[in-house]
Amino acid sequence: MGRKTAAAALLLLFFGFSLPATGQEVRSYSGHFTPASRGEELLKALVDYTDPDAVEMVLDGEPDENWNVRDLFFHVRGGRFAGKIRVEDIALSASFVSFDPPSEGRPLSVKKALRSNLRVSLLESDVNAAIRMFTSERDGDWNDVSVRFLPPRNVEARGRYHLKNPGLVILAEVSTGLAIRDGVEIWLEDPQLKINRGEQTDTVREAIRKLQPVVDIRKFPFPVTLSVLQAGQGRLEIASRTPPCPFEGIVYRYCR
Repeated sequence: MGRKTAAAALLLLFFGFSLPATGQEVRSYSGHFTPASRGEELLKALVDYTDPDAVEMVLDGEPDENWNVRDLFFHVRGGRFAGKIRVEDIALSASFVSFDPPSEGRPLSVKKALRSNLRVSLLESDVNAAIRMFTSERDGDWNDVSVRFLPPRNVEARGRYHLKNPGLVILAEVSTGLAIRDGVEIWLEDPQLKINRGEQTDTVREAIRKLQPVVDIRKFPFPVTLSVLQAGQGRLEIASRTPPCPFEGIVYRYCR
């Protein structure tokens, strides 16, 4: 630093001024909004896809005319999928992303991305609410199903299973681990059964087998590889090895 530059900086500090800082451009939205730029169109596509309580999206710059983005980050809070499943948190960062242009009636579509990092947090209460809604809409074999998340990566579940032949209802309680397979699926691992009619154990095991995998992210818009799975305190966290991180850029903030 030159002597004149150093002296100027000292004078600014002495008289109570601060040197100009590089600030982020923040754009805020709520409820229904009409996009006026490609960045806003991308935000609206994300809002339409996730139906969230709130979103923060960061871009290093507006998408170009071919809908390419060099760096992207978003954090979705309280997203709802298929009108049934609420997800507490979804955070994602990606680089060199190419999108199909968003359009009315078409969900967010990603052509390619060089790399993507993901973190998803599910609440036990939201999962149970989704299960209740799902089972109430179907005349299925399972009823009164509920789950608990236990450390380090375990789940306890219980429910009533209806055996159509010979027409019995049994209480099934399952304690199982969770395991990631192929980076895109989550399976119940080594389930332990406790049921009120031991002779039906094989039948219930077969019913559990048909549920596998319990999570499959192949249809997720961004290509991600899962490697972290942690449970406990009423929460399940699923993530890639590297956590998604925001960066300095154009910030888009949306609230319901």
